[in-house]
Amino acid sequence: MKRIGEIDLGLTPVVVGVMKRLSIQEATWAKESGADVIELRIDLLEGEERSAEKVKEFVKMLKNHQSLVQMPIIVTNRKKEEGGSFVGTEARRIGMLKAILETAEVDAVDIEFLSPARLKNTLIETAKSLHIPAILSFHDFKGMPSREDILRIIARMYEEGGSIAKIAVTPKTTNDALLLLNLTHKLSSEGQLLVVIGMGPVGRHLRVIAPLYGSVLTYGFIEGEGEVAPGQFSVKELRSLMDKILMPKVTAKVLQPLSQNR
Repeated sequence: MKRIGEIDLGLTPVVVGVMKRLSIQEATWAKESGADVIELRIDLLEGEERSAEKVKEFVKMLKNHQSLVQMPIIVTNRKKEEGGSFVGTEARRIGMLKAILETAEVDAVDIEFLSPARLKNTLIETAKSLHIPAILSFHDFKGMPSREDILRIIARMYEEGGSIAKIAVTPKTTNDALLLLNLTHKLSSEGQLLVVIGMGPVGRHLRVIAPLYGSVLTYGFIEGEGEVAPGQFSVKELRSLMDKILMPKVTAKVLQPLSQNR
């Protein structure tokens, strides 16, 4: 699947606004700030909002043809071990996502690569049956695997039915950052849908630069809400920076020196 909702992937960088509340006002701010897609972080919702029924009601309001905020929606229920806030069993966490997919008109789902295989596969199959992409995500908040291990993880993500492979790691040196850019360019040039995110101080610039090399999504927080992951920019900052530096299409000639280091 080469799109999320009506948004084509791989043509131009797509900015995702991360939402921590079921707020039409915040969704409006996200859109006005330059977001193309919103991500509903179920694990960050509080109180009664953290239920499939409340999410369904909110999605219905956004999708209403009279709504001024009609953007594709990714749903995520991140577990604590991978930077989220969900505390509970994996069956309950992934069950909530499955219930939301089956009852709300969402456009993509994010599920961690290291989730229990049976539950993960059930969610991927549900997404396939609804013809929406499954984003398989991997996070490393302390460092990053070797080049070979990253390639193996990404290959497994596609083998397991992931539509988009998402790698969020923490580079420690500029060489680490260059390795991530090289991998992004290599795999995107082969037609694979990939998201590469650099966390922490050394990786922060990759949130703006990686889309130039083929990363199809970049995530930002909504102004006034604060970052959701280490080194994250706001949607407004991301859009401003990307508008200033990203060319519509980078020629193979420009990127050739980097690709020769594969």
